[in-house]
This record gives sequence, C-alpha cells and structure tokens, in this order.
Amino acid sequence: MNEQPYLHEVLILLVALLVFVPLFQRLRFGAMLGYLTAGVVIGPSVLGLVGSGDETKALAELGVVLLLFSVGLEISPERLRLFGRRTYGLAITQVVVTTLVFAGCARLAGLEATSALVVGGALALSSTAVVLELLKERGRMTGQLGRTAIAILLVQDFAVAPMLVFVNTAGESGDKLVGALGISAVKFFITVTLLLLAERVILRPLLRLAASAGAPEVFTGATLLLVLGAGWATDQAGLSMALGAFLAGIMVADTEFRHQVHADIQPFRGLLLGLFFITVGMTLDIGYASQRAGTLALMVVGLVAIKAVLLAGLAALFGVPRDRALSLGGYLSQGSEFAFVLLALAAHRGLIVTEQAQLLTVAVGISMAVTPIGVLIVRRMLSAREREAPSLLGNLEQERSEISGHVVIAGFGQVGMAVARYLAGEHIPVLILDLSTRRVTASRARGLPVFYGNAARIDVLRAAHLDRAHALVVAMPESATAEQVTTVARQSFGDLRIFTRVHDEEWVRKVQQAGANAVVPDGLTTALDLAERVMLFYRPEDTE
Repeated sequence: MNEQPYLHEVLILLVALLVFVPLFQRLRFGAMLGYLTAGVVIGPSVLGLVGSGDETKALAELGVVLLLFSVGLEISPERLRLFGRRTYGLAITQVVVTTLVFAGCARLAGLEATSALVVGGALALSSTAVVLELLKERGRMTGQLGRTAIAILLVQDFAVAPMLVFVNTAGESGDKLVGALGISAVKFFITVTLLLLAERVILRPLLRLAASAGAPEVFTGATLLLVLGAGWATDQAGLSMALGAFLAGIMVADTEFRHQVHADIQPFRGLLLGLFFITVGMTLDIGYASQRAGTLALMVVGLVAIKAVLLAGLAALFGVPRDRALSLGGYLSQGSEFAFVLLALAAHRGLIVTEQAQLLTVAVGISMAVTPIGVLIVRRMLSAREREAPSLLGNLEQERSEISGHVVIAGFGQVGMAVARYLAGEHIPVLILDLSTRRVTASRARGLPVFYGNAARIDVLRAAHLDRAHALVVAMPESATAEQVTTVARQSFGDLRIFTRVHDEEWVRKVQQAGANAVVPDGLTTALDLAERVMLFYRPEDTE
C-alpha cells in the first residue's frame, strides 16, 4: 500500500482546527488564538504529531498572500474618504511614534539598530480582527470611536507593505542596507507602475471575461490567477509575494467586482491563513517560554501599557475628547496578527534569533487574549463620568417611558434636524438619537428631545420604544451605517415603517433589501421627502 506521509499530517491539522477553534471562540478568546494553541499542542514542543514540512509552509505562505490581498481590497477610495485629515494624521503619527518607541526599547534590550526597527514596526500594529470584534460586540462600530479606530487600523494595514519590503531587503543586504533599500524603492516604483498599467489593460477585461462566462469557478480561477500572478511578479522583482497580492487587492478595490472577488477568496483565505497561524504555533517552544515567564510577563505588560498610553496621549494631542482617547488606548493596545507574519519573516531572514521571535510572538498572542480585560478596565475608569452622562445626554428609560405613536429619528445632522422641525410643526411627537455628545448636549439645552445613543444597537432602539413608534427615520449621512440601522430595526420590529436616507442611488436597492419601506437619496429636498413619506402613512389616532 502506498503511503502518503503528508496526508496524515493534513488530517491531524484539520482535527486540531475543528477541536481548538470552536472551543476558543466559545470562550471568546478568538479563532486566531485557537489556531496558535492548536499548533503548539500538535507541534514539536508538546505532542510532536506534526513536523513543519515544506508542503505545510508553502500552504501557510499562501494564506499570508491571501490575507494581504483581502487587506488591499478594504483600502478602496470610497472607504478612505470616510475619514478626515486629522484622523489620518493621528493614525500615521501613531504608527511612526510607536515604532520608534518600541525600537528604542529593543535597542536597550541589546538588538542591533535594523533588528530593533523591525521589532518596533511589528509591535506598533494592532489586531484588526480583535478590535473589530470588540467594537461589534459593544455596538460601537458606527460611532466616532469606531470610525477613528478603523481609520487607525487601515493605516496600520497599509504600513505592512513597506515593512515587508524593509524586512526582506534588510535580511538580504547585510551591511549595505541603505543602498539595498534604494534599489528596492526603485523596484517597488517600477513594479507598481507596471501593475497600474496592467490594471488598465488587463485587469478589468480579465474580470469581465470571467464574469461573462457564467460559471462561478471561472471567476474564482481568475481571482486566484490575479492574486498569484501579482505575487509572482513582485517575488521576481526581489520584493515579496505578499506585497504583490496587497497591491493587487488595492487595484481590485477600485472596480465593480471587489465584492464578488472578496466572497470568492474568503474560504481559501480563512483556511490557509488558519494553517499559517497553526505553523506559527508549531514553531513555539513552550518550555523555553515557561522558563522565561518573568521576562514574558514584563513584555506583555510593557507592550499593552506603552501602546495604550501612547495612543491615548496622541489622540488627546489631536483633539480627540478624553474619554474617547482613553477608549482608543484600551481597544488598540494589543499586538497584531501581522506581527506574527513580520516576526516569522525576520527570524527566517536572520534579523532576530529564533528564541527572541518566539518570546515576542507569545507576548503578542497573550496581549490579544487580554484585550477585553484592558477595555473593561478603561470602561471602569470612565464609569463615574458615564454615570453623570444622563443629565447631559438624556435617559431614554426615565424621560420617555410613556411615549407612543412617535417618530424616532436616527441622526441629528442637517437632514435629521429638518425632518424633526417639519414633524414638530405638524404636532407629531419625535424622539431623536445621535452619537455626537456635543450636538446632543447643545440640543438638550434648548429643550429638544435628543438623546445620546447608537441606533444600530437593539437595546437602544428598545429604549426608544420603537415597538410603540409610528415610524423610524434613518437620517444618517453614511449609507453603510444607515443600512445597518435599517437591518437591525427591521429584524426586531417587523411591522415598523422605516424611511431611510442614502448617499446615492447605488445604495437604494441594498437598503430596500435591508427592510426600508422607502429610500430617499441625498438631494436638495431629502428632508422634505422623508417627512412627507412619514406624513403619508401618519394617522392622528397613532398619538392617542
């Protein structure tokens, strides 16, 4: 009987994945730590069931390539325009300052300047997966805190590309780093130029041809060809496959095919990326880490504390309110999944020794696991201030406990204000939700029924007594947020009338599918159109 030695290793990997990942997700530690733990258990340091063969490493590298491609897909011009210059200034400053601070710490620990800079860059990044999950759980994705955090994460993701180039170049150049970086910069410029030309000449025709075939597998094949082709091109240029995939993702993000491409690569990305994290776990020597438990504990505390303080301090300098600045520090204080990628590559290139990479990797993993605790500590610190907030921002439960037949307006910008003014003139009771503390405080000082609350959260909508409301008007300027609020409201209040504002015609169908009774694109008469639709269905007995 022919033996396939790699087959039993694949089976062990899949069994470990099925055992550890669901367990860790149920414990709310996240899938990534489940992958790492699975790798540790089946790897040489514990059970020794699987070795780190070339086949496994090759598949794991493909996972990193697809990860960078999907990150590139997120960096579309539409999404980048959502954030202001001050937010991007904060994000860029955070990456630079945090990199330099951690590089200085690494130098004090005895690392060479180049190696210290690599470690500083790796530790400056925060975990997109962990932060987004925490924001989603707490209903803060669409608020000002969520938008600022997402902008910082996007800039950090973008910074991974030059970091990959730096690590590759530094590992190969030795003492001639400056000259090698200059050559890499030229190669990078030429490669980007060629890829941009390819986008105009090849990319869109290729995707249109694949889409016109009417066979999903053809489009998926074209997507993989694009990812691997761009990765191969940058690899041949002496850069890295991951960089090419990242650039390919940015190019696809500017096309109408980005959503389908993202859906097609998601299964491959998830499985292969999980395999990468398992291989990272397999390289960790738990015995070595346990012998240095004191050092490891100091590294974790230092990593979390330094990042939290730097982020909160920089946010305050950029004009972010104190509470939100402290919250940013709590949410973004952990290490990143990209740190695993950069540290593994740095160890492979000989920039840091294996033992150092292992300790840093374990510290990053632990920092990700304890992030919810850090967020809880920050919330406790702010609890006294939050208890005072109802007097300034309103208390829905106490102040509007008997209201019924009213119209809830989500968003109190210019459109929301105009709708509220029109309905008030028709003697229709309104209740308004907004996430700007300044706007809510100023409006309540004028006696307006405005309350601080995230309309994308079901508990806030219930507190606004949407079950007894006549209608919901979603007047927020961001179409994605409006779609989210509409979806949540429709799923929980099936008979409610929902009238939603969107940025442009492209969002009309999406929001209709989310459950809106009527959708009004932005224009000169947006507020009037929304108010008239409310009046069209309004009956005086609703207020009785």
